[in-house]
Amino acid sequence: MATQYPDDDLPREPDPPARATEVDKQDPATPDDVPEPEASEVESARLLANQARSELGAAGFSDQRIDELASEFIARDIGEGLEEFLRWARAEGQLPQGTSELF
Repeated sequence: MATQYPDDDLPREPDPPARATEVDKQDPATPDDVPEPEASEVESARLLANQARSELGAAGFSDQRIDELASEFIARDIGEGLEEFLRWARAEGQLPQGTSELF
């Protein structure tokens, strides 16, 4: 269950893992503020994206979106492993937040 803080309307995890509090990773990110993976994390993000590509691609995710999600997942230390990434990526969706398809 997420907790609401009075300074914003966004839900936050009431008891985030210790690793998620070191860089205030519970703060919402705007597109300009999305953390980039550090040099040591770039390879991990690439490997994670490649592991998830066939499953997420079959669900309609573009290669670019899969790469973006993997980079964010690693940079923000959201979770660990392929299964956690797949669940999180599906929840995040095929399009970046704040965008919509144009027809």
